[in-house]
Amino acid sequence: MEATAFLEESGRTRATRFREQLKRASADPTSDEVIHDLRVAIRRLLAWIAVRETILGPDPGLREARSPLKTLMTPLGKLRDAHVKRDWIRNFVPEGDDPSYLYAVHVASDVLRWESRVRERLGARSTLRFRVPLPKGTGGPGSRLEAAILAPGLLGRLEREVSKHREAALDPAHPEALHRMRLAFKKYRYAAEVLLPLFPKATEETAKRLHAFQTLLGTIHDFDVILAEAASFRRDILGVATESVLEAAFRRLREERSREFHEIAGTPDSLAGVFGTEYRP
Repeated sequence: MEATAFLEESGRTRATRFREQLKRASADPTSDEVIHDLRVAIRRLLAWIAVRETILGPDPGLREARSPLKTLMTPLGKLRDAHVKRDWIRNFVPEGDDPSYLYAVHVASDVLRWESRVRERLGARSTLRFRVPLPKGTGGPGSRLEAAILAPGLLGRLEREVSKHREAALDPAHPEALHRMRLAFKKYRYAAEVLLPLFPKATEETAKRLHAFQTLLGTIHDFDVILAEAASFRRDILGVATESVLEAAFRRLREERSREFHEIAGTPDSLAGVFGTEYRP
């Protein structure tokens, strides 16, 4: 299958899915599940645009479409983050600890604030008319190449980008390193999804393994965000020096997930097991 035909087909699937999720979110912008599904649809579409550009060369129409997609992701991301924090905190707010309770109220107010902004953004006429062009011409040197020829090289570069953050991400004192690793892994995982049909050894189990590792990175990042925000809120807003009960609970959770992360990514070889060999030539 030529690169053009393969990427046109996969792009159409992702663009259709995006429009479906955009319609759902416009009708119900406060649903956790709907907002999550729209964000995933946008990420998959952006990943497809990036893969297509790497293999076939840039396309002005797609570059133009990428900007509003990223702009839409900003308020959606803020709302999704608020949803996630609220849902985690609901399980750990202790009675009788004012700093914990007041931070939980603060997060709940963030949910309402970002729900309002997302509702306004999704109701905009420009958003409802949003379209992603799927040009048949390529204009790039890759138009005569099989997509499978360039795919392993692309994924190899993305894998190395993830791996270069491994050592720093193992240190809990540097949560920003784990965050960078998480972002790099997202790019790898969604690109791998686009290219999965080109690799006979890659299966749904391969995709599940990548998803599980991304979920682990995301969970640790969620804990880092909650810990940093709760501490700042306690010190700067409440003027309390002692760590709250909520912070102590999430610190323990962070340590538990960190041990799991160390088991999976503690060495270069163990991290290589996450990527596997299915996407290698």
